[in-house]
Amino acid sequence: MAELVTGPDGAVVDGVLRLGADGVVAVDGYEVSTTRTSRGLRYDIRTPDGDQLSWTAPAAPGHRTLVLGGARSGKSSTAEQLMTSPDTVYVATGYSSADDPEWADRIAKHRAQRPPTWALEETIDLVPLLESPGPPLLIDCLTLWLARVMDESEVWADHTRVTEVEARIDQLAAAWSHTPRTVVAVSNEIGSGVVPADAGTRLYRDLMGRLNATISRHSTTVLWCVAGRTITL
Repeated sequence: MAELVTGPDGAVVDGVLRLGADGVVAVDGYEVSTTRTSRGLRYDIRTPDGDQLSWTAPAAPGHRTLVLGGARSGKSSTAEQLMTSPDTVYVATGYSSADDPEWADRIAKHRAQRPPTWALEETIDLVPLLESPGPPLLIDCLTLWLARVMDESEVWADHTRVTEVEARIDQLAAAWSHTPRTVVAVSNEIGSGVVPADAGTRLYRDLMGRLNATISRHSTTVLWCVAGRTITL
């Protein structure tokens, strides 16, 4: 029976075949194939005796940056300037702009200032994107993501469904924490103003605060934009 021993530097099969996070040291008689997965590099091994083993080298989390700020604070521009890769994927979480000329104009201006080589994903299904390996992601923004998740959960009309939204926040935070990608997310800081008059908007404000705090705790870098200036938190 083949023996696989894991340690901080990788794994060793039968004391001779060494498996690392980025490759394998070849040994005669051992057949090894590798597959990139969201969890890391998976090794499938066949030993000289015909035993079959599998081991996945944990993927190092990618660099995760959260960019916070109020309206027109410069947060989207700051986030875009952080993305230096020509194959960046811009993830738009907003609503359709077909019936809102003002919103359509804002989207058009955003598109015009982005590099033409960037790809575009229009979705709020962020977890699969974060869990899969691939090019850098720019998510703009978590504020609209939360509003649309609350719409899907119908929590505006029935506040008891808030647990569904909280579960989605937890799922997003888990995927954010372990993503193998470089990722930047933009979000609005909305908790510093007047307390909203209606219960639905108060719930949204509170959930937005929880979302920002949760993502912030699992981020490599957190930036706060105010009056066109960027401060590292």
